[in-house]
Amino acid sequence: MTFSEFVIFVRKNLDLSQEQLASAINVSYSTINRWENCHVTPSNLAVKSFFDFCENNFIDIPDGLL
Repeated sequence: MTFSEFVIFVRKNLDLSQEQLASAINVSYSTINRWENCHVTPSNLAVKSFFDFCENNFIDIPDGLL
C-alpha cells in the first residue's frame, strides 16, 4: 500500500472528508488532496502528525510505510 492509498483508506474508514482530516492534523485541505493524488511527498513532520492521528484512532500503520 502506498502512502496515498493509506491516506484514502484512513479517511474513508473514519468517514472523514478531506477537510475534516486536514483540520484534525493541522494541514490544509489541498495538502490532503495532493497526498491522495500523489502530487507531493509529505514532509517528515506531516507524516508524523498523520501517523500519530492514525495511532490515536486505533489504525495500524502498515510496516512498509514506517
